[in-house]
Amino acid sequence: MKPDLMHGNYLETQKKNISEPTFVKNFSDYGQIYQIHFSPFEWTKDVMLLAFEYKILFAHLSFKETVAVNKLYEFAHPSRCTALSLSPNTSLTVLPNQIIFATGAADYKIRVFESDLQENNTCRVLSGHTSYINDVTFDPDNLYLASASDDNTVKLWYTDGYKIKTTFHLSSPAMVVAWHRSDPGKLLVAEKIGLIKFYNVETEIPILSLDFARSLSSAHWAPSDSQILASLQLGELLLWDVTKPCLPQQSTILFPENGGTIKFSPQGELLAAVNSLDGSLKVVHILTQTLKLSASVSLPTNVQWHYYYPVVCVADDSKLCFWRISSK
Repeated sequence: MKPDLMHGNYLETQKKNISEPTFVKNFSDYGQIYQIHFSPFEWTKDVMLLAFEYKILFAHLSFKETVAVNKLYEFAHPSRCTALSLSPNTSLTVLPNQIIFATGAADYKIRVFESDLQENNTCRVLSGHTSYINDVTFDPDNLYLASASDDNTVKLWYTDGYKIKTTFHLSSPAMVVAWHRSDPGKLLVAEKIGLIKFYNVETEIPILSLDFARSLSSAHWAPSDSQILASLQLGELLLWDVTKPCLPQQSTILFPENGGTIKFSPQGELLAAVNSLDGSLKVVHILTQTLKLSASVSLPTNVQWHYYYPVVCVADDSKLCFWRISSK
């Protein structure tokens, strides 16, 4: 998929599809959902994490006539969760089970949980950031954990012992850190000022940068193509081809307000975006610019796609909402 140059296009609002969720799971007994995370790995594709104010639920999804969300374990979490990431070393196919995930929290700490979903549970606390943590992510080979913070830094931690490998000092808050499974030697760092850089992990040197000079709230590296990424900047969705980094290849106004998060579908044909100020979830077909879904949400979290099924998910207050999306 290589987008064409189309700057400043507005979505065709006359074809808007205002849609209710395909399935809703109520978690009102737990309270507001602050973050959700679907496994990005094939071997744990039906695993998800849900963060509440003082709890993290580890759950299993099943898709038949409807969607079932089965809680497998509950972890205490002492501070409001601001970011979630599942380790690629997580496995439910071996005994004992091995669950590893990381959280960022409002107390500026990173926590790495390890569990067999029975009696062996550990929580390692990583200190070093001095402001809110916006993103955490494990690399595909489970060698590193990266964290992005409002303190204008990205920290790279070894997963063996969780010591700091390096700190990247930025000129504005770090909003997003990301790896690509086909190119694990590069780390994507997206800054609030609109600057996106790729770092060589071993040399710790930036090797490519994209700059649109507008406030950035979110970015995502297309799982299906390591040369395509998207950013959300002042409500504008930008698609970039990293082989032609001077200008975005495509531009679409999604929201009248700044803020929000975006996520490519695993196959790369669709992109979902949610904005709490605008109160909407939108799904766009990348090539045709067709608006596949527009849904109202009042208190949404980040947006997630299932690894295999064409299902997008957002938590809205205490409800977990799923939409089944056709790519045609």
